[in-house]
Amino acid sequence: MKLTVLGTVSPYLTFSHNGPGFLIEDDIHKVLLDCGSGITRCLVMPWHLENLHAFISHFHRDHYNELYNIQYASHVYHNLGELTNPIDIHLPSIPMSRFEDVVSEEYAFANYHKIIDEYEGVQVGPLKVTFCLTGHTTESYAFKVTDGKNTIVYTSDISYSAKDIIVRFAKDANVFICDSSLLENYGFPEISSHVTAKQAATIAKEANVKQLLLTHFWPNELLGRYLDEAKQIFTNVELAEEKKIINFD
Repeated sequence: MKLTVLGTVSPYLTFSHNGPGFLIEDDIHKVLLDCGSGITRCLVMPWHLENLHAFISHFHRDHYNELYNIQYASHVYHNLGELTNPIDIHLPSIPMSRFEDVVSEEYAFANYHKIIDEYEGVQVGPLKVTFCLTGHTTESYAFKVTDGKNTIVYTSDISYSAKDIIVRFAKDANVFICDSSLLENYGFPEISSHVTAKQAATIAKEANVKQLLLTHFWPNELLGRYLDEAKQIFTNVELAEEKKIINFD
């Protein structure tokens, strides 16, 4: 199993950073978690479309803008005879207008699934994907991906009101990829629609994860500030960086 960071910033991409996105794969199967703007810059087409399951955490534009480009690429490569299997796209059902907008796309070689109908999880080859709600401002899911030996948890956008839920969901994960949009010194309230780097580290510590990977940064912020704040609580922490790869035995 291999994890590749595709994008780390919000609400817009920059010259060197893409919107949120993470790719988990074995030799054949691919699990894409969120499709922020620009993530296709880190993908190899059409290889990464074959046997691809894309999971969208929630319908805020910064997390799924690039999905439309992936849909269109699937259509083009299928017509060229270079994509055998349709991509599978897993979506929240709320708001329904956005779900319907995605699934009504004419130029796509894809199957569509509602996450709420698959709440027991999805098997992608040897990779099992499960979900939990995160307390964000809309229906939003964290994802857990495991191959039976190693486990990756990606929170997407979370509120600290869901701390106990996320701690249980991420228990003993090998890698915990956590929203850290905020910094404590700006004076944000304890309960907000996102968490601070310090709160992310607190969740990581209580969940006993092996490694914390911070993500969802404000594009204009000095990234070292997120790292410094988190390290006050949890030592094995790194910043997510585009094209960073973590391999698992």
